[in-house]
Amino acid sequence: MAKEVVTTSILMIAAVVAVSVAITVMMPAVRDLAHSYTSVSGKLSDKVQTDAEIIFIRASEIGGRTQVDFWLKNLGKSINADLLGKGDIFIYSDNYYGHFTNFDVSIENGDGDNYWERGETAKISLLIDGTLSGDYTLTYVFYNGVKISDIFSR
Repeated sequence: MAKEVVTTSILMIAAVVAVSVAITVMMPAVRDLAHSYTSVSGKLSDKVQTDAEIIFIRASEIGGRTQVDFWLKNLGKSINADLLGKGDIFIYSDNYYGHFTNFDVSIENGDGDNYWERGETAKISLLIDGTLSGDYTLTYVFYNGVKISDIFSR
């Protein structure tokens, strides 16, 4: 009878130690997994809430160069105006391709703060070396990967 008590006690202690080790090893992994899920869902939420529309594009020739101005209407969440300048602009056609990261951003009907809020219009201007003629697609890609496109002619 004493042998059975000792054996059972040793097995119980081994089981408790094994469970403790398993929990110690698994808890950081579970915590990291939960953190990465939170991070991914936060990024997805940011993308879903970002919504805008190109409402007008104007291209005009200025001394052998083309100035392209376009206006964006914010239909989604408020965005820091500095983040609009971190976007990418692509202008392309069958025989032309341009990628632009250097452009001017201004909020035309804002309330004076540095945020592009829902209902406000932002004007983006850029200069292209050379002149454009024909039909072009303009794509603006936000800092978080959301993109909007429109077609214009010059």
